[in-house]
Amino acid sequence: MKLFRTLVRAKTSILRVVPMLRDERVPGHLKWGAGALALLIVSPLDLLGDIPVLGLLDDAALLSILAVAFVALASKHTIKSAAVLSTELAVR
Repeated sequence: MKLFRTLVRAKTSILRVVPMLRDERVPGHLKWGAGALALLIVSPLDLLGDIPVLGLLDDAALLSILAVAFVALASKHTIKSAAVLSTELAVR
């Protein structure tokens, strides 16, 4: 059951990556860091190396973990900025 929830979470995170990259409330260093890590994972130089049996599946697994982490971190920034905005509007 945990595996199923993890796969669903990864799928929804992958679908949310592009809108989060376009959102101006997400800091640039987070976007650039996620992009650099994604390039490192899919790089043909393979600095991280492959797991012998899995081949490209380990790259897909690492990219989905990166997507989940990026969306989680980016969501914190967008929620924080939305809370600040709503506080400012309530003061007015």
